[in-house]
Amino acid sequence: MNDSAHILLLDPFHGGSHAAWSQGVQDGLTQRGHRVELKTFPANHWKWRMQGAAAIWAHELQDTPPPDVLLTTDMCDLAQLKGLLPATWHGVKCVVMFHENQLTFPWSPTDNDPHLGRDLAYSYINISSALAADQVWFNSAHHRHVFLEAIDVWMSKMPKPRLPKPAARIAAKSHVVHLGMNFEGWDAMKPDTPLTWTDCDVPVLLWNQRWSWDKGTDAWMNLVQDILARDIPAEFVVLGESKGRLPEGWEAMREHMGSRCLQWGYADSKEDYVRWLWRSTVAPLAPKQEYFGLAVVEAMRCEVMPWVPESHAYTETMPEGHRFMAPEMWLDALLNQSWRTWPTTPQAYRQHAQSFAWDSVIPFMDGLVRQALST
Repeated sequence: MNDSAHILLLDPFHGGSHAAWSQGVQDGLTQRGHRVELKTFPANHWKWRMQGAAAIWAHELQDTPPPDVLLTTDMCDLAQLKGLLPATWHGVKCVVMFHENQLTFPWSPTDNDPHLGRDLAYSYINISSALAADQVWFNSAHHRHVFLEAIDVWMSKMPKPRLPKPAARIAAKSHVVHLGMNFEGWDAMKPDTPLTWTDCDVPVLLWNQRWSWDKGTDAWMNLVQDILARDIPAEFVVLGESKGRLPEGWEAMREHMGSRCLQWGYADSKEDYVRWLWRSTVAPLAPKQEYFGLAVVEAMRCEVMPWVPESHAYTETMPEGHRFMAPEMWLDALLNQSWRTWPTTPQAYRQHAQSFAWDSVIPFMDGLVRQALST
């Protein structure tokens, strides 16, 4: 193949970590000599993006010369897109990147679709997209495992005849491609006189996730309630934002924190966000799902201690020797000031997080693109 390929990157839900990934891919693969064209839709109305983005793009691309590679995400119905594109596109190599999946992603208790059986349609979009792709990328080995395992369970609920061995067919063309991270300039934002863990009397507890129930807001609120009830020395940095209804009790928690809350809500800039990470001590987190954990890796990069359970993708994103911690252990850890004698050093967390930087991820991704074009 030529050294340069034309890659069309379609991101139907361009916001947050999805947008950071698409922009990082565009920048990184461009630096590797490829021409990367990025098309996006806003990060809202996710159900319509999964159902409608493909047809809209197929219409827009009817008279466009085909690229060498079409790269999209799990939020696009790739099978529909391939079927609606003109015959001149039939030789295009297609790759789908799974940030999440609708087979195992926990549904909000306020969403009626699961009760009405409509959630199955979104699951099948993911399955058919993976079947239609030449390569299937997952952001962690954990994500690949739970997705492939769930396919057979999902298919067993369908009437006969059923699709034969879909999980095996997808597994044969799947790859683990960890998310890339942009840490440029982060060390310059570190305080001139940082407080070491051993010198810290009042830990700063960090929340840098979406304000959404699937991220484990219930466990976090329970911890805050216990800290305030027992008057345990601690301060709070609550970053992130909500895209919809706030978890019940979230706003009341802010009032109860009072002056202990150093920051509440979305940071004014990326620089402010990073500075708040550097000021934090520990990040207690017990989510309902975590297919990679970008925000936790960002916290580690700023030497924040992650208090996470031994589940989800954490077993592959934590450094060797990390002590996992279930939420039932958080309160005792605070009372015992466990951060003072933690077995993993701040530097070890920072260095491990750096291994997810884009300059480590892009060469592997470039190799997969070239592999797709050579087959």
